[in-house]
Amino acid sequence: MGAAGSAHRDRLVQAMITLVAERGYAAVTVADVVAAARVSKRTFYQHFSDREDCFLAAYVAAAEQPLTRIAEAVAPVVEAAPDAAPPSLADEVTAGTSAYLAALAEQPALTRTLLTEISGLGPRGWRVRREVLNRFAEQLSVLIALGAARWASGEEGPAAVPELAGVRGLSHPTAVALVGGINELVLDAVEDGRGDRLAELTPTVTELILAVIDRTAHPS
Repeated sequence: MGAAGSAHRDRLVQAMITLVAERGYAAVTVADVVAAARVSKRTFYQHFSDREDCFLAAYVAAAEQPLTRIAEAVAPVVEAAPDAAPPSLADEVTAGTSAYLAALAEQPALTRTLLTEISGLGPRGWRVRREVLNRFAEQLSVLIALGAARWASGEEGPAAVPELAGVRGLSHPTAVALVGGINELVLDAVEDGRGDRLAELTPTVTELILAVIDRTAHPS
């Protein structure tokens, strides 16, 4: 696909994201999307088989932003001066959690639509939702494992940080369950009219993640 084709696809995806946030998926037509993207219907069908296909692409694209924001927020915390003590696990988790919730709170209507309407698209929707959830779970597990490795490589070793002793990352089922729980907390807040105040969930989500990490490191 050439640069022009890629640009057209990106415009169509962004148009779908914007329209879904404004109206909800059910009220958005292909005609609406092509008008907002300023392309022809022929161009639309060169990239997507139907409206649902475009919405699924929009869902994946919209999910990228929170995942990227997590990585960007954690990076300054972990890239401390060489002679500085490693950041605390709580600081890392809080930074990532705050960034994730802030990204979702920027467009509460879109967040609600993505979390609710994706499940109504049948097998295709569930498959894409599962792929996104798995990516989030994998990122969470990797960040935790990297945090544990940094402490283990320090002069004092992991014994100085009991919360990280024995942690090598979360198992995939545990990470998926954790991400699912976080999404339910977000959905509950959005449906309760608190979509623009998701930052209020930061202490709860941080506590949940730390509790799961502690349980993983100390199962008995």
